[in-house]
Amino acid sequence: MIKSYRDFEKWVKIEMIRQELTQRQLAERMGIAYPRISEALHGRKTGLSYIIPLIEELGGNVEDFREFLEENQIGR
Repeated sequence: MIKSYRDFEKWVKIEMIRQELTQRQLAERMGIAYPRISEALHGRKTGLSYIIPLIEELGGNVEDFREFLEENQIGR
C-alpha cells in the first residue's frame, strides 16, 4: 500500500521500469511537460494535479492509493 510520497515515487519508478518508459516518454504519452512528472513524484504544488492521472496512466488502481491521496488532500 502506498502511504507516502516516497512510496509513490518508488511505485512510479518501478512501473516505468516494468513498462520500459522514461519520464519523458511517460509525459509524452500523457500529453504533459516532462517536469510535471518529477513535480508530482516529489509533491510539489505544480505537480499535484498529475498524481491521479499518473496512477491511472501506469495502470494502478486509485483505491490502492486512497490513504496517500486522502492524507495529502489530493483529489480529482
